[in-house]
Amino acid sequence: MLIRNTFYNLLGLGLPLLVAIGSMPVLIHHLGDARFGVLTLIWAVVSYFGLFDLGLGRALTQQLSVLIAEKREDDIPPLAYTSLLLLTGLGVFAGVLMWWGATWGAHRISYSGDITEIVGSIRVMAVAMPFIVLTSGLRGILEAKLAFGIINLIRLPMGIFTFIGPVMVVLWYKNDLVAITAVLTVGRIIACLVHGYYAARSLPGMFGNRRYRPELVKTLLVSGGWMTVSNIVSPLMGYLDRFLIGATISAAAVAYYVTPNEMLTKLWIIPGALTAVLFPRFASNLIENSQDSALLFKKAVLTLLLVIYPLTLFTDVYAKEILQIWINPTFAEKSYVLMQIFSFGILINCLAHIPFTLIQGAGKAKTTAFIHTAELPFFALVLWLCATHFGLIGAAFAWLVRILIDTVIMFVQAGKIIDVRRTVNQPQILIFLFAFVTLSFSIGYISSEFIKAALFLVSNVILFSYSWRFLVDRNERISIIAKVSSKLHFYGVK
Repeated sequence: MLIRNTFYNLLGLGLPLLVAIGSMPVLIHHLGDARFGVLTLIWAVVSYFGLFDLGLGRALTQQLSVLIAEKREDDIPPLAYTSLLLLTGLGVFAGVLMWWGATWGAHRISYSGDITEIVGSIRVMAVAMPFIVLTSGLRGILEAKLAFGIINLIRLPMGIFTFIGPVMVVLWYKNDLVAITAVLTVGRIIACLVHGYYAARSLPGMFGNRRYRPELVKTLLVSGGWMTVSNIVSPLMGYLDRFLIGATISAAAVAYYVTPNEMLTKLWIIPGALTAVLFPRFASNLIENSQDSALLFKKAVLTLLLVIYPLTLFTDVYAKEILQIWINPTFAEKSYVLMQIFSFGILINCLAHIPFTLIQGAGKAKTTAFIHTAELPFFALVLWLCATHFGLIGAAFAWLVRILIDTVIMFVQAGKIIDVRRTVNQPQILIFLFAFVTLSFSIGYISSEFIKAALFLVSNVILFSYSWRFLVDRNERISIIAKVSSKLHFYGVK
């Protein structure tokens, strides 16, 4: 179930990215650089205004999962109805704010074309805001019911439509931003209605028992509010480095820093797909059986390590070659060391998604909010000092240190919720594993291509063998072997 739902999420999140790669050159060609830039800014504004759900979508998932685990069926419809009513109000407020701020925002953009086109586009997207915000709550209901197949059945075509829709407009109608945003708005409205249909089917009494419970509002807002703090502060730290580099080094340096960083952060869709499934599972398991949560935690971390490690190690070992093929040799020479640093950091950061999800699933979003808020000023200071004195390498190391510290804190806080000793009772096993993984990322500095390739393969074999021997217990090994044998037998392999 866990693997299947994660695979659904990977399809729903990953395939639209492939469509985006193909559609962007078409849009740039027909719209021109400036108007395509405006379109991306409008997308960014819509994404930012999506934060007006105040984390209520995820808070609803967490609280519904608890009610479902405790079999409190009578409390489910009022919670769902109250949450959706609140989200509708927030969405309308966000839409009104976006509508009235359209003229002011349009004049802040350096644009030589018709400014009324930008104003019209923003106002068209403002109409979609109530539906966008409400969709987060409806998706939260489906996640609590573990209906990830349905979620991605909706997400996949809508994600593709986000890029194909504008292409269809510029190819078969005209190069008009208002028309493009109108098509996107229609898509968002349809997506909301489809989510509502399936959410109502998953909770039959959701609309039949329309009871608004004002006492639930405070609980939802507190839980969702703390999640929103993390959702704002964490991305802010993610973008702070590039702004400081532009201010302390140069604008050109930002490209050398951001390009490998952006490439590697696309790997976040893998932990994102997994944690979307884990969140309601953690919320319900912590109510029913904390031991199950500990075993699920271990399984998730190990699975993520075994999936992400080969990918990030490959980008570390062949960073220069990748950038030479993708960009050019000159760019690669200035950026490949940064890519090596980011490769290791992204591996560590991906693992941190699991304890982060556990903490929020346990209803302790306040903890993650405090952690990120406390990290921000220290990171800003260290980043400024490192970028000023050591340039891009210094900035990258400041980023890496923050990632390492954040990950350690997240795992320590997760250990206060579950009994970590149930997962690995010998700390030296983890110490050796971390030391080995860290050391293996030095392979990229070896000049011999043959030795690099050999060590890359050997490192992966050692990690998988070590994990199988020391991190997978006997019962799990028997179960895995049985499942693999069954699959091979099914396909006629003996």
